[in-house]
Amino acid sequence: MHRIIGIAFVLISVWPVAGADRPRESARRQPVALRDLLGPEDKLVAQDLRFDTTFAQLALAYLQSPDPGVLKQLAETPAAAHMLNHARNFDYDVPKDSPAALVSYLLTPGSKHLDEMEGCERNLAFFSGTMLDDPHWVEDSLRYLPADFRFHGTLFLTFGYDIGVALSPTASLNCAHPHFNEHPRELLYYAIHELHHVGFMSYQPPPKLSDLKTCGDLLSLVEYSTQLEGMAVLAAYQRRREEHALADDADYVALEDEERMRRDEARYFEDLNYLIRRTNQLADADAWAVINRMSSGERLWYRVGARMARRIEQVSGRSTLLNLVKKGPASFLEAYQTLRTPIRSEQDGP
Repeated sequence: MHRIIGIAFVLISVWPVAGADRPRESARRQPVALRDLLGPEDKLVAQDLRFDTTFAQLALAYLQSPDPGVLKQLAETPAAAHMLNHARNFDYDVPKDSPAALVSYLLTPGSKHLDEMEGCERNLAFFSGTMLDDPHWVEDSLRYLPADFRFHGTLFLTFGYDIGVALSPTASLNCAHPHFNEHPRELLYYAIHELHHVGFMSYQPPPKLSDLKTCGDLLSLVEYSTQLEGMAVLAAYQRRREEHALADDADYVALEDEERMRRDEARYFEDLNYLIRRTNQLADADAWAVINRMSSGERLWYRVGARMARRIEQVSGRSTLLNLVKKGPASFLEAYQTLRTPIRSEQDGP
């Protein structure tokens, strides 16, 4: 019964799938502008941000009744272009020659994804409902961005691509990711994280991974990602703490463990200094192993980066931390190095 209801919601909410005569009406047409969810005096109306679940809805419609015409529509969505641009910039191991090839990779054969449909339906309902009923959580991202920043893009709900990604001016969340299955509210916290990336990237564009050749290039990537990811983790911290959601994500569990964070910080600087010593050498397997530990392995640049950002805010003030968004990663690392002493135990931060 639940699945039937979910698919019915999909079919009435999107612009027409193959064979339909005309668009159907829905409570919230896609995309939804942030300003249309707010009163005219709300300060968030200055933000040109949209929310678009079209890709997720069409993906569910395709999986419920496979139709090549729906795959074609999916390939033509702005969300598909966003994912393809992201895959090309960060050299993801997915087809990168066209949106159609990427969409086919993500959704076919449909039989592989049937078990993901129910979770995606719940996450779609949460994204379209709770998250947009009161979108002031967007302020959590803005709180850690310079005051002159303005969004000019879209947050997409997609299917099958990573967990959440950003490439300014757009970002996306994957409705089928297992992390969201038991805790749909994680979508909101990850939205804060990814939208912070959008803002940060507008000041500091990300490197293209295929251009990285030397250990010095990898060093720059580590420095960049430390500030990018660390500040995004910090942006969602206060709301997570207030809503008792720190235990629902491994990065925040780690941040609450001071002894573990001391070890992680020591390992981070060990790896950082290793790349510094090899700056002019070609990046080999050992050098790329540092990137693995920093990212998907031990997640050092997420956790140690958040620790750095918090320390800078604690000692020098948030305005100093925000100024470092414009100054960039080298200045961020330098600012932390001048304050590199143990962080006292507090109840109000990681």
